[in-house]
Amino acid sequence: MTQSAHDLLTSGDGKLSLTYFSIEGVAEQVRITLSVAGIPYDDIRVPFSEWQAKKPTTKYGQLPEMILPNGQLITESMAMLRLAGEADPEGKLYPAADVGKRLRIEGALGLTADLARAWNPALYIGMRPEKFGYPAKVADWAEKDATVKKLRETFLANELPRYMGYYTDLIKEAGGNAFLLGDDLTIADIAAYQGITYFRRGVADYVPVDCLGPFPEVLAFLKRVEEHPKVAAYKASKA
Repeated sequence: MTQSAHDLLTSGDGKLSLTYFSIEGVAEQVRITLSVAGIPYDDIRVPFSEWQAKKPTTKYGQLPEMILPNGQLITESMAMLRLAGEADPEGKLYPAADVGKRLRIEGALGLTADLARAWNPALYIGMRPEKFGYPAKVADWAEKDATVKKLRETFLANELPRYMGYYTDLIKEAGGNAFLLGDDLTIADIAAYQGITYFRRGVADYVPVDCLGPFPEVLAFLKRVEEHPKVAAYKASKA
């Protein structure tokens, strides 16, 4: 018997759980979507101090991990996002019966993934330089700070405006006063919100909190997502 997404997330002997670190990261879009869809879950936050002990117990040595009430393990954040979206009882977040709308959602999700992919080298050159052939220890790489600064400033000058232009086009195509694909909030909006707001949080060196200032349509979109009643309720519950 085929189960619906809602049944998978709510039916079984256990309770849905989502495990991630005590940060937003890639799990926050899933947390928001579950909340908007009205799906109860255990929000398990792993302190970084406990990660090395926890890591061998995970399937792929990474988080997030989701355990369904029936005991099934889900390991990829985008699979979690789509499942949570399809479980929306209003059928708006990721509508199962509207293939055309889902294709448009997938296109917008792909844009957000491309934005993250464009940013990742500038991000991880500072966090994990050994993956790019540089020494892991700052003492062994005198040019680290200058290299990180150059990559991030180059991203801000070239890639960020390009991607914000793409989002602006989507917003205008959808009417200019709602979400990326129209009047209804979807998982594409939640993912884009998380991906874009990262750049104004002041968590990355050489990325000023006002870097989104030149993109008013994008800022207005972010505000509309934040003010969606169910998103606002989730954020208030975590304040």
